[in-house]
Amino acid sequence: MKVSKFKVLLYLKKSGLDKQGKAPIMGRITLNNSMAQFSCKLSCNPKLWNSRSGRLDGKSKEAVETNAKIERILLSVNSAVDNLIKRHLFKVAEILMIQYIHELMHSRMYSL
Repeated sequence: MKVSKFKVLLYLKKSGLDKQGKAPIMGRITLNNSMAQFSCKLSCNPKLWNSRSGRLDGKSKEAVETNAKIERILLSVNSAVDNLIKRHLFKVAEILMIQYIHELMHSRMYSL
């Protein structure tokens, strides 16, 4: 099976604002014709979110720290995809999610 389409999209779940007015950052992995969604376990002020780039705008402490965490998440997802392609296990996006969550649980991704 050939990987014809792979994409990671990050977006805000604006309907789920918390008490501070922050929206959770969600992710969607598309691999060929399958899709899996996940929570990045991050939230941000919706006014700072740039939906085109999937990052926060500006140089504020919140923007810099959140963007760094987003980069680590994307690197982890891309690494998982590369590993699965090498092992020819790229049939569904859910496999990516399992591996991503496993790596997330065994790393210190969120400690700065």
